[in-house]
Amino acid sequence: MLFEELIAPLTKEQFFDEYKGKKIFIKKSKENKFKDHFTWKEFDEYLQSVDMNGYDRCPQLSIVYGKTRYSKKENKIKFKKEEIYKQWKDGMSFIIPISENLNKKMWNQCEEFEKYFGQGCANIYCSSKKNAKVFPTHADSTENFLFHVYGNVKWYIYNEFRKKDNHLDEFTLYDSFELNAGDLLYIPTQLYHNTEVLGPRITISYHFQEKQSKYHRMRNPWLNWIPNLN
Repeated sequence: MLFEELIAPLTKEQFFDEYKGKKIFIKKSKENKFKDHFTWKEFDEYLQSVDMNGYDRCPQLSIVYGKTRYSKKENKIKFKKEEIYKQWKDGMSFIIPISENLNKKMWNQCEEFEKYFGQGCANIYCSSKKNAKVFPTHADSTENFLFHVYGNVKWYIYNEFRKKDNHLDEFTLYDSFELNAGDLLYIPTQLYHNTEVLGPRITISYHFQEKQSKYHRMRNPWLNWIPNLN
């Protein structure tokens, strides 16, 4: 979706003047325009490829335990498929980082955001049940656009921004609200927040570094390798 469509009726100028880096932006929707960004079928197919034929087909998969997480890429002890399945059934949230590579829709959405923000990527957050484990209150070092694809999530937004080398132990609540499938949430860099999972959900975080970063580079185009052969 075009950036202008996502934030309408705000204009780009209004968004960058009033919200970017300053406060959250919420857009509620009566229809789910994000439903084809990622589906439960795609998630199932992704997890089915864990350790397929002895090879690691899901190197980026992470499992959230609250304050800690399991990373298939970083942990020395690797979970087998049955262990990963148990974590899912027990209510841990799963994260697929760099997930824009999984389909063209997410790739194109990243490309659209990168016209206005720095180089970014998409992380997918999936949970199987109410009160699934999530990260504790934290602040991210990136701009975040959250697409609520499936299910309901309650958000807690705090007044405090994290400053360099300053990790707060106490937070004052700015607002709490429930978002549903089709809703959009923007969270500026370094603003503290938290979530409560209200049932099975899929949320995509499109997040980006500042555009002026010296590491910024534009995304290469998606190439359709396989043409219509019929």
